[in-house]
Amino acid sequence: MWRTRMSIAGVAEGCLLLLSFTPQAAGQCHLGSNYLGIAVRSGNPFQAEKVTTFTREPQGKIMPSLQPPALIARDSQGRVRVEVTEGKFKVEEGEGEGEGAETETVQQMITICDPVSQKLVRLDTLSKTATVTQTPELGSLRSGIPPQVGIQTQRTFCSVLAPMLGLGNTQKEDLGRQTIEGLDAQGMRGTRPMPAILNGEATTATSTTELWCSEELGALLLLVRQTRTTQTKMEMKLTKIVPGEPDPALFQIPPDYRIVERVPEERRNGQLRPSGAGPAIQPST
Repeated sequence: MWRTRMSIAGVAEGCLLLLSFTPQAAGQCHLGSNYLGIAVRSGNPFQAEKVTTFTREPQGKIMPSLQPPALIARDSQGRVRVEVTEGKFKVEEGEGEGEGAETETVQQMITICDPVSQKLVRLDTLSKTATVTQTPELGSLRSGIPPQVGIQTQRTFCSVLAPMLGLGNTQKEDLGRQTIEGLDAQGMRGTRPMPAILNGEATTATSTTELWCSEELGALLLLVRQTRTTQTKMEMKLTKIVPGEPDPALFQIPPDYRIVERVPEERRNGQLRPSGAGPAIQPST
């Protein structure tokens, strides 16, 4: 029997990394889609690190990051792997009321988008659990025709990221091009009003989101978000980009992990169900 106790709070930053992307992007996993700012495309493998920093304005003081960089990998089949450190935990091993030996363990949360098998895999290194979710293409569910894996979307990668700038009354502008990490990057900025209360008075501040993406690599190279009410700027940047095939073992489920299969409601009993319904969880044999 083992129990865990958090040692260093790191969940907030890890969640922020994942929630900084659109839910639609996080839920899709087929060739031609976008997963967490990385194009799910074949034939263009690479590895990189995603560094997140926070700056307190107007002093311009950079706040140290609690977590190491997220690790990004995409293989030649189009599989995308994202590894995020959630924090350090103290693991206590023992039976009954007595406490056994205590060790400190770093928890890694790994997601693998596999467009070939149409699966989204989530690995928890602390509990050694692999959660596997079938993510078929919506068009295939409606038509009953298996997804055509080899077909790529006609939309450009950067245009797919445009909704991340904001909706509604967001003012959008083209920032042109610049070179980031040796790659040609296209920039976009979205600005929208943010009603707030400052010093007891109602005011309207602004929130800006700036994106720089590489059509060649098929990746979001830089994301900058700033809200005038909090006076904090968040920056996420893709660095140490290395082209080439990653280790195939990075995209495999370790043999000692317990596998849990999540079956979307749309697939149960061969009937279409609302996607908002809760999934059925079935332990794998």
